[in-house]
Amino acid sequence: MSEVYATPSPSVTGSAAAFSRNNYGAHAGGPNAQRAGAVFPGSAFPILSVRQIEKVFGTRDSITHALAGVSFDVESGEFIGIMGPSGSGKTTLLNCVSTIDKPTGGHILVGGRDITGLTKRQLAKFRRDDLGFIFQESNLLDTLTGYENIALALTIKHEPTSGIPARVEAIAKSLSVEGVLKKYPYQMSGGQRQRVAAARAIVSDPKLVLADEPTGALDSRNAQIMLETLELMNQQMGATIMMVTHDAFAASFTNRVLFIKDGTLFNEIRKGDTTREQFFSRIMEVVAFLSGEANHAA
Repeated sequence: MSEVYATPSPSVTGSAAAFSRNNYGAHAGGPNAQRAGAVFPGSAFPILSVRQIEKVFGTRDSITHALAGVSFDVESGEFIGIMGPSGSGKTTLLNCVSTIDKPTGGHILVGGRDITGLTKRQLAKFRRDDLGFIFQESNLLDTLTGYENIALALTIKHEPTSGIPARVEAIAKSLSVEGVLKKYPYQMSGGQRQRVAAARAIVSDPKLVLADEPTGALDSRNAQIMLETLELMNQQMGATIMMVTHDAFAASFTNRVLFIKDGTLFNEIRKGDTTREQFFSRIMEVVAFLSGEANHAA
């Protein structure tokens, strides 16, 4: 099967417009919903391009459009959040990007390469080489130590054995988990397990890190530490991160938030030069509006 590669689109210049009441209801084809970030130096393609993705569940008599023509780009070095009400399609979107699920229509390109038509063997290699995963539960292997869990990501890529210890120790030190490398997951706190999972996700230098509610099972203190860890991975290690979250505070650590509603891209806001507190307030405006709409519909 031949593979499809995208043609780089011109970068969009200028800062994103501040969110206002007039932005409510922006759709996938609207001027506020489809703006791509500036192309980062050295990046010919966006790391991720989602093009008119559709996902349909059910039969002819009962069809549900979980995703209905969603399109956006994620540039190299971005940290973006995906938010939306329960049932909006944000988890379905993450599952399609991660190749856990296959879209009914549209295309998903990573580094310019269309992944929607890959064979099972090609998909396995793609997940191994190009993606890093952080789940709500750490999903560490209970029978392996922290060191072994992190090293596993390098072992399955057939990295030279001699270089693995230094890489594991370096990433563990950067994410402040060097003290638990000899411990098993049951001997770690929830926050430590999540940071070890983050180390495992980034140690192999993937193109894209996907985080699914990474603070959902943590208390407020450990959630803050985890979010600061993701911020460090993005700002100091150059990781490109897409995080699905229902938490506006967590989303305020990103530099762009996409809001999904009824399977479509409802709106997008960017942090720009604002403070985290100001960005959080803008996120809460959209969350409040979506909650109000949901209550009104009910």
